[in-house]
Amino acid sequence: MAKFTTRSAIRRQRKKFWKRSILTFLLLGCLFYGSFWLVNLERFNIQEATINGLKVLKNEELIQIIENNISGKYVWLFPKSNFLIYPKNKIKNELLNNFSQIKSVDIKFGVFPNIIINVLEREPFAVWCKEPFTQQCYFMDEDAYIYDEAPNFSGDVYFKYIGNLDGIATTTPTSLILRQTYLSDSKEGQFEKVNLFIRFLRDINIDGYKLDIKENNDYKLFFDNESQLIFDGNQDFDEILVNLKATLIDMGDLKGREFEYIDLRFDNKVVSKFKVL
Repeated sequence: MAKFTTRSAIRRQRKKFWKRSILTFLLLGCLFYGSFWLVNLERFNIQEATINGLKVLKNEELIQIIENNISGKYVWLFPKSNFLIYPKNKIKNELLNNFSQIKSVDIKFGVFPNIIINVLEREPFAVWCKEPFTQQCYFMDEDAYIYDEAPNFSGDVYFKYIGNLDGIATTTPTSLILRQTYLSDSKEGQFEKVNLFIRFLRDINIDGYKLDIKENNDYKLFFDNESQLIFDGNQDFDEILVNLKATLIDMGDLKGREFEYIDLRFDNKVVSKFKVL
């Protein structure tokens, strides 16, 4: 049988609907007003940002980015400085994007509701230079990441790496050099292997000061007297070291003689040439 709804029942249902609608609207309004009032309370808004870990960068430069991010409001209502809704990730990303010298950023609360920004700056491990004899060089960290222009040093303060950076010429601006990784197109772990090899050479009193890597993957390690040790970047570095030691033993006493180069690129033969003094 079909059911019929009386007019009085329909009116009651309508009243219930409107009561529920009005109650829901009032509750939402109260929640919105309460949230608006709460987030605008000064005690819940960041008043100060403390930056730790700076060694080279200036505090004022980073503070400016932080202040720009916590100024103003979301949709003209909610302050960006509120400790619950401040743009933490945006601050972190902007600091990393604006300063290539920064390796990592960690943001946490200090004395409520203020924040502490812990910054880890990259540390110079070596320098990368555009050309063998240029003074235009850039700092690299231990991961071969190029992050800042280097001043002109007197003497060889840092080991120099040259070449093997794709698309870089003498006229390439600094902005395109920074944030590149040296030897990134080589096999994995190549930079670590090269540095270990150079360290082993120093242990046997063979102290190089710069490495020039050519497009054909020839490696030229220079010494203070501009003598060169030439090898192939694809060779096994342990094998190169063994061959070099054997060659130096065969050469005997080098007193009064300086070699122009020792070439280790050939499997069964070591080619060398001494300077005419």
